[in-house]
Amino acid sequence: LFGIFVDYGPEASPDTRDPVAALANASGGNAQRPRDNTINDFYPMFQDVHGMMFIGFGFLMAFLGRYGYSSIGLNFLLGAFVVQWATLVLGFFHQHSSYSEQVDLSIKNMLTADFAAAAVMITFGAVLGKVSALQLLIIAFLEIIFFSVNEMIGISELKVVDIGGSMFVHTFGAYFGLAVSLALASRTRVARKPGSHKEGSVYHSDLFAMI
Repeated sequence: LFGIFVDYGPEASPDTRDPVAALANASGGNAQRPRDNTINDFYPMFQDVHGMMFIGFGFLMAFLGRYGYSSIGLNFLLGAFVVQWATLVLGFFHQHSSYSEQVDLSIKNMLTADFAAAAVMITFGAVLGKVSALQLLIIAFLEIIFFSVNEMIGISELKVVDIGGSMFVHTFGAYFGLAVSLALASRTRVARKPGSHKEGSVYHSDLFAMI
């Protein structure tokens, strides 16, 4: 799918200056007309958010004593899948709204895909220890579609301004995780209070979660 629908954005060009200015500089002129290069502006932010997705959430999900170690590996699996899938799905919605012929693999789109991955990681915390790796991938596959529809309705139709993603990322991921957890739980389990020792923490899980 990436080979068919995705292509590098214009800022991926090695020449980040205006061609006219580059020609003038090469011929001894002093014209300097820098072309907009979003990589220089957004790459530090992308580094921080990307590290949070693969390292921050990974150790944060180590809060359970029984599933602490596997949660880090599952976080890497989900992150690698969701970033790619979100790039495609969000790009398709952008294509529909802007009548573009391709999905640009730009630093902005990669940053947006990381924010979509954050919603999935929050959902991951609600179902940790209850689902397998394959079920997590299925949940992530469906959640990104609903996440994109919800974001498109909120931003394009309702003109919502969501600074920091408190509604579209954090709240959506939390309620989606609660809905999935409720759907997976049996009626008898919901009726009584959970008391399994697997749901508690131990010293090393609290230590990793603190990281």
